[in-house]
This record gives sequence, C-alpha cells and structure tokens, in this order.
Amino acid sequence: LFAENSIGPIVATMSVIIVLTILSTMDLPLFMALKPYLFTTHMLGWKGFFDVRTDAMNTVIPGSVYNLHAILKSALILTVHILVFVGTALFLFRRKDILS
Repeated sequence: LFAENSIGPIVATMSVIIVLTILSTMDLPLFMALKPYLFTTHMLGWKGFFDVRTDAMNTVIPGSVYNLHAILKSALILTVHILVFVGTALFLFRRKDILS
C-alpha cells in the first residue's frame, strides 16, 4: 500500500522528524501557532523531568521535579499523537488485503 521496500518509510520518518525539529526551533510568527502541537517540541521538554528543585543550601528537595505541569502537558500531547498514529496504522492495516 505505501512502500515496496523498507528503506522508503525509514527515510520518510527521519525526514519528518528533521523537518519538525527545525520548525519547532524557529521563532517565526508563521510557525508559532503550530509549535505547541508538534511532537518534536515536546520531546525536548522531558529534560525537565531530570531537573529537581533545591533549597537555599543547594540540597535537593526529595520527590520534587522542576516543572511538573510542563511534563504532564507534554505527556498528554505525546499520548494524543501516539493514539492518532497507532489508530491510523491499525485502520490502514485492517483494510489491507494480505492475500493479493
């Protein structure tokens, strides 16, 4: 349905990731409206999961994460992307005739 060999989808996937990464780093007004919905924008947000809060003495506050709201927002948007892409793939796969 989409490809006869396996290199085409791999190149297409990498091209989409590269283009969306470039678009998510640009600060042009045209792309600012799209930026919150690109999955590559939220892939970088997960680095905040590894940052923790410290007190005035630079000791780590146990159980703290630097920006929990942003991490949860990114997780929600990435989950929606996963559900859309997997749902589309399952829909197309179930329609494919594997006998021909």
